[in-house]
Amino acid sequence: MTLIEDIAAVEKDRYLALILDNEVTVGEFVIDPPLPWSRLVQNQGAFKIADGYPTTLTAAQAKFEMKNWDVVSLPTIVQLLRQLPGAVDMIVFGNNAGQGLPLAQALPEPAAAGHGAVIFAASLPEKSAYERLGYRNFWRRNETANRLLERARSAGRPLALLFINTIQHNESNYHDP
Repeated sequence: MTLIEDIAAVEKDRYLALILDNEVTVGEFVIDPPLPWSRLVQNQGAFKIADGYPTTLTAAQAKFEMKNWDVVSLPTIVQLLRQLPGAVDMIVFGNNAGQGLPLAQALPEPAAAGHGAVIFAASLPEKSAYERLGYRNFWRRNETANRLLERARSAGRPLALLFINTIQHNESNYHDP
């Protein structure tokens, strides 16, 4: 089975939002009641839903996610992004001081405009670069869950979150927030 088939089977009839960001920001997506949450990981050059997922994104789960130092391959993520338009409802890129821009370039312009969003902490100096790629949705990270909930409600489906870690961390470059 492909990842897209796996997602369709597990998250059937949900509004799916794929978040591509750093694992230390996961806590920003914790709301009450908790949302369904699936972490996608690379396995032999392709993505799959990680073992033990889907789950719900509680504060305890978010803390656990901060220690999931997944293998990160930007070319593998780019390959997946080119396959995803139509398989998920929204693709959300964490800017991370411009580190999300190369990934955001992989999404075709029509998908970027209608189904893409860029999230940031306090400011987004790269906004014009994203706009040139067709992006029209720019949200503060702490507003993203509510923005996605609004879109899911408008679509008449419950929200489920998918997550890909885009920055490789390990014990020498990780700092507990």
